[in-house]
Amino acid sequence: MELFGRIALVTGAGSGIGRAIAIRFAKEGARIIVNDMDGRAAETTVQEIEELGGQAHTLQANISNREEVHGMVAKGVDRFGPIDILVNNAGTGGASIITRDMPPEAWENTVSVNLNGAFYCCQAVIPGMIEKGGGKIVNIASLAASRMSKLGGADYTASKYGLVGFSHHLAFELAAYKINVNTVCPGATLTPLVVSKTTEQFRDTISKQIPLGRWVAPEDIAEAVLFLASDRSAMITGVVLGVDGGQLLGIAADYQEDLARRMEFSAANLTRYLESQGVKK
Repeated sequence: MELFGRIALVTGAGSGIGRAIAIRFAKEGARIIVNDMDGRAAETTVQEIEELGGQAHTLQANISNREEVHGMVAKGVDRFGPIDILVNNAGTGGASIITRDMPPEAWENTVSVNLNGAFYCCQAVIPGMIEKGGGKIVNIASLAASRMSKLGGADYTASKYGLVGFSHHLAFELAAYKINVNTVCPGATLTPLVVSKTTEQFRDTISKQIPLGRWVAPEDIAEAVLFLASDRSAMITGVVLGVDGGQLLGIAADYQEDLARRMEFSAANLTRYLESQGVKK
């Protein structure tokens, strides 16, 4: 078991990516503090972990509120001990309103959850990690932190770019204490929420834009986060790991059609090259 005996706090662990991470950690022996604003969803995650023979406890807190975050961490430490692993997964998709029309409070809410929340959680756990002689922090950003999100608003894009920048700086600050700080950027991920809010036609269209041919599953993200939370990543800090099926390679209206055109173009170039070298194909 890669995480046996370790204490992990996973925010936004009531569903989707966060739940998958919490369950994967529990399978590797970690004791999990499950944070989510939806108490019922958090309890469901705890129940699933306990059914697997793991240990977990739910603690509600609004991560955009510094006092609530520090109170949550204090309660978690009282129950399990100092936190070894922090996964800042909780977030909001933002307002998806163009900048000209976006109410200031919409911008502030997105940044408060996606960026300030991670800052508050890190501040709360870092002293304990330093005292223990090390730790792991994994921040969950987005493909939008590498490329502008066409569907999201500027609030979402800015908050995720900011989270990556924060991670880089924190990795620099904490390396001397053997605390690794890394970022995972999921691509299009098929969570239950996404399924409930999209049509099958839309999901098929997106699949064609992904070189590996399918949406990312929450479990795909969990495997990447497990690696960064384990001893296998001892010498990895300050990195951004994309889990996107190749989406960042370039978005095409239809990846298969684009690939076919690329192969045809390549074949023509190869023929011309061979002819220039006096080689008959």
